[in-house]
Amino acid sequence: MIDLSQHSPKTLDELAQCCQEAETAATLLACGLAYYQLFGIDLVSYHGDSPGAPAILYHLDSTGVEEPEWHSQFLDVEKLRESPVEAMARQQVLPLYWSEVAEAGRLTRAESAYMQGLLRRYPNDGISLEVHGPGGDSAVVGLGFAAKQARLSPGGLYRLLCAAQIAHLRYCALAESQSPRDFGLSPREVEVLEWIATGKSNGVIAEILGISPHTVDTIVRRLFSKLDVNDRTTAAIRGLGAGLLRRPKDSAP
Repeated sequence: MIDLSQHSPKTLDELAQCCQEAETAATLLACGLAYYQLFGIDLVSYHGDSPGAPAILYHLDSTGVEEPEWHSQFLDVEKLRESPVEAMARQQVLPLYWSEVAEAGRLTRAESAYMQGLLRRYPNDGISLEVHGPGGDSAVVGLGFAAKQARLSPGGLYRLLCAAQIAHLRYCALAESQSPRDFGLSPREVEVLEWIATGKSNGVIAEILGISPHTVDTIVRRLFSKLDVNDRTTAAIRGLGAGLLRRPKDSAP
């Protein structure tokens, strides 16, 4: 669960200040999610362009709770390679609607199937956009709507683009200002964290690294202790903010 209780920016100026003052990736995330919520957004995804970069989705759950709560999960990076949304978002200046991508006439059969599945899961539509950082450090951000609504005005779309860009630049600054030594992680612990962030299970990580599953379990417990987290997704978020997950990683089974 992501705590937004201390962060409630209502304008771009307030969001910029919230991001500027954020000293951790978790705080920065809370600033962005609180602002997006004002636009009726209940789903936010973030996928860095670098090979091996994790893709994380944040979903607002309002079922059976007094206060809606944001939860996070990993996305399948391999399936995202089939997504025409990401490819088109990288070619656009302004955000594009998912339904517009689905209606495009030049999709392949696989891309059409991907879009049909996406709009079945998120029938209220959404938008995707690309954000840019120093050294070509870009990412695609997806924003899903909680309810059917009229298309946002050009000004509304531009404010969302600016909000995502502000948050991404602050993330880049946080990542540059920290190093893996900040948490005292060993090279092996960093390596395991990188594979965790790509969605690999402990068993698969053991096969990739040629070590026993018990050894991986021990390393993961030690990682959680050093990062002061209790789950894999939060560990990845903290690793992103510390610049631990920004190195390209070769694909593996």
